Amino acid sequence: MAERDARAATRRHALRLHVPGEKVSFVDEIQGFYEQDLASECGDFVVRRSDSVFAYQLACVVDDIAQSVTQIVRGSDLLSSTPRQILLYELLDAPIPSFAHHPLLLAHDGRRLSKRDGDSTIAGMRERGITPQAIVGYLAYLAGQVEAGECLSAAELLDVFDAAKIPREDMTVDLGCL
Repeated sequence: MAERDARAATRRHALRLHVPGEKVSFVDEIQGFYEQDLASECGDFVVRRSDSVFAYQLACVVDDIAQSVTQIVRGSDLLSSTPRQILLYELLDAPIPSFAHHPLLLAHDGRRLSKRDGDSTIAGMRERGITPQAIVGYLAYLAGQVEAGECLSAAELLDVFDAAKIPREDMTVDLGCL
């Protein structure tokens, strides 16, 4: 117990940002209107951890500001982080980029696809003889851009791409149909 108390006395504490009791809202380019009451739904959040490492939310915002990022495209699993980041942009008196949170690709059992879980990779599909055009076509189909079974290059997808057609819900991938 004495050892724990001694460590607690010398250990740095995490630094948290006190959030205002107000709602933060924005219009996502894919998900539409999103609003969060930071005080009740999130609470004060860490901006510097006890090991002095800057936390994810602040690191992302500062990095985006340093690179003059104007548009952020990322997975819908990060949608709920955006109001905290918008607050940080405001507090740092920086321009707020636009956001587009795309649906995730899920395995048949509902989990996110990942290499660590042994899910197929693009390289693995190519080794099995699946062409890049078939992969792009299948992903374009899932994203509502083309009909099932179409094969096209990434450049060809640009000609037909319509962000308004992207579904808001996550998409289940069936690699057996490739």
